[in-house]
Amino acid sequence: MANDTNKSKIITADGEAKKYFDLQMSLKGSSRFANILLTFLTMGFVFVFAALFWILPDRDFSPEENRSLAKAPEMTVENLFSGNLTEEFSDYMADQFPARGFFVGVKAVGELAQGKQENNDVFVAKDNYLIARVDYPDEKNLQKNISAAGRFIAAAEDSGINCTAAFAGRKADVCYDKLPAVYNGKYYSDRIWGILDDMCKASGFDFVNLRDVLRTHEADGEEIYYRTDHHWNSYGAYIAYTAIGDSVGYKPLPLTDFEKEKVTDSFLGTTWSASGIKWQEGEEIDFYRWEGDGDFTMRVLDPSGQLSDCEGQRTVEEDGDVYSVFDSYYIRDFLDKKDKYASFIGGNFGYTEIYNNTDGQRETLLILKDSFANSMVQFLARDYDLIMIDLRYYKANITRLCEEKDIKNVLLLYNMETLTESSDLVILNTGLMNK
Repeated sequence: MANDTNKSKIITADGEAKKYFDLQMSLKGSSRFANILLTFLTMGFVFVFAALFWILPDRDFSPEENRSLAKAPEMTVENLFSGNLTEEFSDYMADQFPARGFFVGVKAVGELAQGKQENNDVFVAKDNYLIARVDYPDEKNLQKNISAAGRFIAAAEDSGINCTAAFAGRKADVCYDKLPAVYNGKYYSDRIWGILDDMCKASGFDFVNLRDVLRTHEADGEEIYYRTDHHWNSYGAYIAYTAIGDSVGYKPLPLTDFEKEKVTDSFLGTTWSASGIKWQEGEEIDFYRWEGDGDFTMRVLDPSGQLSDCEGQRTVEEDGDVYSVFDSYYIRDFLDKKDKYASFIGGNFGYTEIYNNTDGQRETLLILKDSFANSMVQFLARDYDLIMIDLRYYKANITRLCEEKDIKNVLLLYNMETLTESSDLVILNTGLMNK
């Protein structure tokens, strides 16, 4: 009798399979409904966003990311067979996807929830700093830029022009102590700066290493860069101003000669835009004021009228060129917009000149620059009238410009990102063969 009981308790594979099959069949109705619902939701999501993608007009510019957005690629045979069409269409879809900003934020939440310390190549670093990842760059652009700078400097100095090259670090080059301990960007940074030093020596000129200067101050706990942006802040620009004084030829004024004016506390910069960290708080932008800094005129070569809506702007035409003219090198209209850093000289334009209205005997300093130089104007304008050239947008002969404007002092002020990711300085060699 006991044996019969034990046999009845024996569990067989066929018996278990039949039990689970019966369970599945009993739930068939509810599971089928769930599958149908999921299918329709997925298809609805796909069709709705596909329709929105084609119905909504394309955007040319993203104020939140402060950059131009990809446009629909041209359907040409050359694009098709070169492989560019697929890549361009992918960029176009990514930039124009409906509610893109919302989904970038969702992705950031998901990445951080997994314990990761970065999103979209931006580290969520210590002390609420957002720092763009720095990987080892292509040395070719750096070599092109430094070689071109070396040839220009040699030709300029042969003509009696004093030239100063000053190169600034990216935020990851300077703010080492803020980066995650496992990130090996310090190796990439040190190596490329060592290569830069060798290239400059081989090209026949020395440069002011602003990375090392800024790092010393940052290591002492001073805030040199914006937490949400890739630029140095106004204090960082002041440190750079003091570092290049001897080479350029002026005596830097002490910080006490300037009065700090907080003009906003809601600045969210380019690194914030790329990071997707939507909950980050805004930060402060300061103007360093001094008595007499209102006695200036700024003329910006602005053929497309980008600054025409700014308060106090007036348009002047000269020799076929259209300038936007202001009575200050600060444009406060931008403090109410996303790109608040553009409150320094209105942003990046090919040609900008700034001169004092009351002193006609001042020397003119020509600055070949990227956007890091914009916030240095508030310091350099104390000693010089300024002509600022951004070679991304100005392709004229710089050697001829120096002759026409009787320039005796040139400052090349660039960030390492510009030196490694573009080859804009090559334009400096235009006209040198005629010297």
